[in-house]
Amino acid sequence: MRVRWPDFLESLGGLLTGNAANSRRQSDLQAAPGFLFEPLSFGSVRADRTPGQPLQPGVHLVAKGQAPYLRTRPENLILSRSDVPALTIAANASGMVEVSGNNRDDWSLRLCASGEGNSEMEAHERSREVSLTRLGSSVFLNGPGIDQMGGARGDLIVDAPADAPTTVHASFAAIQVRNLTGPVRVTAIHARARILNTTGRVDAAGFVVDFAGSEGTIILSAEADINLKFTTARFQGTLTAWAQRSVRALVPQTFQTPFQVLVNRPQDFVCRTDFRAHVKSEKKGRLCVFTYAGDGSTPPERVHLRSEHAKVIVDTAAEGRQSSQNSRQGIFDDYT
Repeated sequence: MRVRWPDFLESLGGLLTGNAANSRRQSDLQAAPGFLFEPLSFGSVRADRTPGQPLQPGVHLVAKGQAPYLRTRPENLILSRSDVPALTIAANASGMVEVSGNNRDDWSLRLCASGEGNSEMEAHERSREVSLTRLGSSVFLNGPGIDQMGGARGDLIVDAPADAPTTVHASFAAIQVRNLTGPVRVTAIHARARILNTTGRVDAAGFVVDFAGSEGTIILSAEADINLKFTTARFQGTLTAWAQRSVRALVPQTFQTPFQVLVNRPQDFVCRTDFRAHVKSEKKGRLCVFTYAGDGSTPPERVHLRSEHAKVIVDTAAEGRQSSQNSRQGIFDDYT
């Protein structure tokens, strides 16, 4: 026997499906949140926890199903630049890796290994599952297997010579690199990669990639989204950003840098700027190409933004800051 859904259930199903689709479309059109490009300090994100321990004044977020005990264990490592002219970091632990460039002649590495458990002993044991080892010019942040990652975490803070070559490969750790002038290579396979004020040669790939800067030779690729902020009206160098989902860019109101955008359909390019009328479009094969000549000082191909499955969105920086307020909380937790 064939049963027909009551009309009101069919209407309700259509309404819910329509609301979800509308919500997704609105999300796809949002500007890059401005706060994504603000530096974060990961150095004090973890602290010991004991049941019944008084909390410091302020707002505290408690994860659902959180274990009652958390214990942290620090490790420190200093490497001279004469021994390690270029550093490679490989992280298979969950957590965060932060590399900051400074005027120094050595590498300072600080690990905060943390573990959770139903007892103090269990929490200590879980923290010991995270370790830091060195082999020549490579440092390994080791952690438990993927099935045990939930109760153990490693956050690695690196103060680096600003001009020294740096490579970071991470499986499940988020990466932040900032204030470097030397060559940088970053891979965050299942996490977020953030590159801020880094002006040399950059090759970064991640699930989500955030970049803010004014110069360099930059190559970015992402399984999901790429968020960009051009911090000056003229970008010095080259930049390629290719994402499987959306590419979102914030530019100054006086932006004069020529650029080129490749998308699948004309409606997939969204430009909410004063110079929108000066953007020209053409068809190349199955792709739509949008070109902004800017001040004509460089070929537009030197700044290349591409998404074949979603949108490329360009906004002024003021719009991006305004749109970020509703989604600030928790966005970094999504891909760390």
